[in-house]
Amino acid sequence: MPEKISVVIPCYRVAAQILDVLGKIGPDVDAIYVVDDACPQSTASLVQEKCEDARVIILSHEANLGVGGATITGYRQAIADGADIVVKLDGDGQMDPANISQLIRPIRSGFADY
Repeated sequence: MPEKISVVIPCYRVAAQILDVLGKIGPDVDAIYVVDDACPQSTASLVQEKCEDARVIILSHEANLGVGGATITGYRQAIADGADIVVKLDGDGQMDPANISQLIRPIRSGFADY
């Protein structure tokens, strides 16, 4: 049975980059969780208005919890939705989504858990 791959992207002050990051996530990913961490740039609204990728699920914090809190929110939702493998990407583009397949290879092969 194929694994369900999810991506979690904590977002705070990444409005200039987030749409580009989302556009680079390949078809091997099943769900993308954008976590707006009370971003003053309203990342959630921007993504909702401009992104047409049906895999994108927007989660929002009313108060800023920091990158750790936003990541945990995304992880929890991805796991609740049945994700087998969850990858965390930064919303500012410093992590290349093209590397996801290579990154998760040790997990898929049973060599690594995380």
